[in-house]
Amino acid sequence: MKHAAKIVRLSLLALLAVAAIAQYSSCRDEMYGKTFLTSDALTIDDYITQEDSSMSAFLEIVDRANFRDMLHAYGIYTCFVPSNDAVRIYLQEKGKSSVAELSPDECAQVVKYHVVRHSVEDQVAFATADFVGGRLPLATMLAKYLTTKTINDNGSITIQINRQANILQKDIQAANGYIHKIDRVLEPPAETCGERIAALPEEYSLFKEIMRVTGWIDTLTNSKEDNVWYSVLVQSNAAFLDMGIPNVDSLIVHLRKALPGISSGDELLWSFAAYHCLKGLYYVVDLSNASALQSLAPNQAIMFKVKKDSLLVNEYINKDTYERGMPIDKESDYTDLSCYNGVLLEVNGYIGPQTRGAQAVFWDVAEQPEVMKDSRFRKSGFGIPWDVAQTFTEMKMTLASGVSTYGEFGYGFQGAYSNNWQVVNRDYLTIRWYRLSRVDFTLPLLTEGIYKVWVCFRRADVTTCRVRATFMQEGQESQQLGAVNFSEYYDTETAAATLEGTGMRRYMAKERRGELNSRLWGTIEVKSTGRHTLRCDVIDRGRNTDMFLDMIHFIPVLDDQLWPRFDMMGNAVYRGTPCEEIWPYDKACSADNDDH
Repeated sequence: MKHAAKIVRLSLLALLAVAAIAQYSSCRDEMYGKTFLTSDALTIDDYITQEDSSMSAFLEIVDRANFRDMLHAYGIYTCFVPSNDAVRIYLQEKGKSSVAELSPDECAQVVKYHVVRHSVEDQVAFATADFVGGRLPLATMLAKYLTTKTINDNGSITIQINRQANILQKDIQAANGYIHKIDRVLEPPAETCGERIAALPEEYSLFKEIMRVTGWIDTLTNSKEDNVWYSVLVQSNAAFLDMGIPNVDSLIVHLRKALPGISSGDELLWSFAAYHCLKGLYYVVDLSNASALQSLAPNQAIMFKVKKDSLLVNEYINKDTYERGMPIDKESDYTDLSCYNGVLLEVNGYIGPQTRGAQAVFWDVAEQPEVMKDSRFRKSGFGIPWDVAQTFTEMKMTLASGVSTYGEFGYGFQGAYSNNWQVVNRDYLTIRWYRLSRVDFTLPLLTEGIYKVWVCFRRADVTTCRVRATFMQEGQESQQLGAVNFSEYYDTETAAATLEGTGMRRYMAKERRGELNSRLWGTIEVKSTGRHTLRCDVIDRGRNTDMFLDMIHFIPVLDDQLWPRFDMMGNAVYRGTPCEEIWPYDKACSADNDDH
């Protein structure tokens, strides 16, 4: 929930009007030289001066940094203001007797680290109700994030900032933002990720040893370039022991099974250490929205999934495999621990690189995160306005040139059985390709291997609607697939094995229908496990009508391409399944030319 601060804004017109009035009134003695306020609310600096002098030392720092005009200006700021006692302690620690002994540049660094400047579009500053634990949504003016943590000490609730200061008085509302009074001066972290890892206590000794012998501690210590960040997932000795790994030698034995393509013990250890490092700044809140990220180990991604209040690392599920996810320990002192060049996070369990090989993925395209959060998901269909569709995180649509926005997208739901609407899970995306030039999909997790890509759809009633796909993965050349005509009927007369050779297959289980088709888009090579991108470019837009996108199947080239099929409830149906076991159970199957 956001809390609007009482911000005063003057439009250009209002400013011109005020200037005109001032010029006219200067001729009148009773009004000359007076100031006319548009609000009684005090700006941040005026509030401190007039209402709470216990924060006045911070204003001395502000003045020495020449930032008073900023805190006095109308705008939107979240300001963490240290008390006078906090400033006194800070000066003692720096060997200074007064603020005057700090240089203007030192004062500027202090002020910038304590202030978050919001854009006008935000319209609100951060109240404590906006602190969800972890980092704040915006960086400070020093381009570094502050972290918050709520501490419950025998019923006494305290909010910590950066694990350095406690909030003494919260949510002081000023005309240009919020003040939060704190009991210590905040300082940016001086230690790098490497130095923080080297200083971990004895219960992390095995992880520290691995990072040291592989040279990663040196890398994470010496890297201090601007805007180069690392996020490191640390794990304790107990996490290793849960996997029966008490030392480096036993870890190498374990890794030889997980990575059979690597024989060198040194290389295996390096891969393990690199796997725990991400390039970029990722706090818990960032990982909760990430799904999968490429680690610094070649071709090795790390998966993230939110389950209730937990953030799980590397939970992996497909039709043949289940791997239990390991939770990020949100209560650990080493989670969301800011460093000079990144952040540490603790995983409450073992994670490591491994080779999984190609695994079939049968993706229901309607399972977009924003659609699944809607209360109507798999209950009824609904249109999705263009401005809402533009906020989707895993699907990006681009309008065709010269086309204005109008209902380009929707979620469809088939409540009852209909043999020409046998869509899987009874839902689909309605896409008006004739209004679009491109759609980019973020794909579900794909493991390394070579796949055939089949797109499953209910045909559009158009003469021609052709869309070409391109498979894109970070750090690799794009792989262009073919073009599919979404107006094409499924061939119900030709044998399934013959059709496969022409790039056509049946994907629904109950009845053969020409309206429901699965077409081969092409073959891709997934070079690293992760979530990649499928770009769909419209090359023939067709006429004004809808197309209904149901699923995309990624099937390893050596696997059976014709089975499983799917019923409307989302159940996988394999060759030889009796018709009465395929939903809806009371309906007859087609007199088919291949097995059910």
